[in-house]
Amino acid sequence: MRIRLLLLIASGLLVLPLASGQDGLRVVLEPGFLHLRNAGPREWSSFPEKSDADRLEVTFDLDAPESFRLLTWRQEETKQPWSVQLNGRRLATLPRDHNPLEHGIEIPAGLLRTTGNVLEIATASETPDDIRIGGLVLRDSLQTLAEGERAERLFQQRGMRRALPAMTATVRLAATEDGQALPCRFTILDAETGALAFVGAESDDRLAVREGVVYALDGKATIRLAGDATEPRRYRIYCGRGFEYSLGREELVVDGSRAEASLSFALRREVPTPGLVSCDPHLHTFEFDRHGDCSLVEQLIVIAGEGIELPVSAAHDQRIDYREEADRIGSSRWFTPVAGCEVTTSLGHFNAFPVDSGAPPIEHKLRPWPQLFRNIYATPGVKVCVLNHGHDLHLKFRPLDPENFDSAGGVFKHGWKLEANAMELVNSGAQQTDPMRLVRDWFALLRSGHRLAGIGASDSHTVNFAIPGQARTYLEAPDADPSAIDVAAAVGSILKGRTWVSFGLLARLDLAPDGGGATVQVLGPGWTRAERLRLFRNGEEVASLAIPGEDAARAGVKFSREFTFGELGAKTGDFLCVVATGPGIEEGWWPIMPPYQPTSPDFEPFVMGISPAVWVE
Repeated sequence: MRIRLLLLIASGLLVLPLASGQDGLRVVLEPGFLHLRNAGPREWSSFPEKSDADRLEVTFDLDAPESFRLLTWRQEETKQPWSVQLNGRRLATLPRDHNPLEHGIEIPAGLLRTTGNVLEIATASETPDDIRIGGLVLRDSLQTLAEGERAERLFQQRGMRRALPAMTATVRLAATEDGQALPCRFTILDAETGALAFVGAESDDRLAVREGVVYALDGKATIRLAGDATEPRRYRIYCGRGFEYSLGREELVVDGSRAEASLSFALRREVPTPGLVSCDPHLHTFEFDRHGDCSLVEQLIVIAGEGIELPVSAAHDQRIDYREEADRIGSSRWFTPVAGCEVTTSLGHFNAFPVDSGAPPIEHKLRPWPQLFRNIYATPGVKVCVLNHGHDLHLKFRPLDPENFDSAGGVFKHGWKLEANAMELVNSGAQQTDPMRLVRDWFALLRSGHRLAGIGASDSHTVNFAIPGQARTYLEAPDADPSAIDVAAAVGSILKGRTWVSFGLLARLDLAPDGGGATVQVLGPGWTRAERLRLFRNGEEVASLAIPGEDAARAGVKFSREFTFGELGAKTGDFLCVVATGPGIEEGWWPIMPPYQPTSPDFEPFVMGISPAVWVE
């Protein structure tokens, strides 16, 4: 067997010898981890200024080409479509996912040959994309999961079939709260690399599965993991249920010494939210939006597993009701679905809900804004209109761009008026480089007389790439039975501006009953940290406090303090707001994804909680 690695770089063709070997029917094509960049400038400053190459090409010979059925690799930070070609035939596209993960594809019979095999990984995109890829291995063993009609469509749009190496251990996972089964998320990481690992399981009416991630509607999952005496694997397995719950962690070695293992996790609620309903008002599926990767059933399982009690469907320009499928699979006992619509226009995107059954489609081609907003509010049932991701560019238009919006005065130019009654402050699927950017715009709009509720949402089209409910909104409504949330009360909370934006933290500001001041609290689970609290009066910062280290990682109430209006300089007619921040999570069990449209190559992941704007009366 002979292998060589070709790195195509600007200075010419670099041919490097590659340490590799053939062990039985396993051939290592590239053991290292290479940095590729298709175009300049570099996407993120965390990457070296100079990449290893702009594409990868490996040439190799094989003694028994007909024996190999599977190509596996490890990748991370993949944003653009990078194609995988073998001997001139395009086999797949790398999963577009920033997370470190393992993946594999089936090699069609007859494609490999004895001499002159060529494997290429490259992208035709001219948008700069820094990626890392390596650990390329040819394997003889193949387990292609059974794929139903729904799954087959999803795998096709992901650009590849899900193919897995032989698994040698069956692992049974279970999660409970007070002994009762609980919908949850299991995350399976390779302990050495931190990558989301191969998982032998498939999505169905109880499970939603991706690389290294299994959401279980009943809190139980049986998976298979790779590892044997010649290639032992050590895994870190986590179990959680979104923001309000604890996080369990266990380690497991798969080395062929045992065929089965069982792990149990006891979750507990760590963040008290009585009278507050968790809502994600911006959810999509591949089935109806034709991008992303999750089916409707998978989304319903993930919603339950992340503890979202009021999910709002936001399919582009159509009303999708989750209720029938949620009832069919039994997930509706955990939440109350609301039908909405993301009105996707050339002048911005707007979530409208709730939309009555049988309502006509909301016209998304209307302009200018007055006509558009009239049409939205004329739709039967609609009470809420949310300005989505106001700093993102779509169809060459950015609603909060300086060309359209005076951020100092809080007014729109060209005689426009924003008639939405809410706006996204944190969109965890399309967040901002500067976490305060949208918050400052919100403050400016409030000062100029707009009455807008702050919204947190995930904008998720995926099972894991952008985690549903990672950013969420808490609303005031009875929450004893999540299957029977009072939608009118929850909507009324938005209309009153009583919304709490949560992105790993929850910030509260409550006026004292005697009217002399306010109490501020920061809450969160034990797996997030709150490092700073900032208090604003009319959008101007009046206090900034570091949260002591011993409190920062406390589960539940991390910080609490009372302020007098004198300390804040507050008077009747002012509005107050508190913002809590802390470092973001980079590990694979709840990773914060980087900005969708960054304004800088520098990015520090963060968690955040934003209170309602509270008016002093």
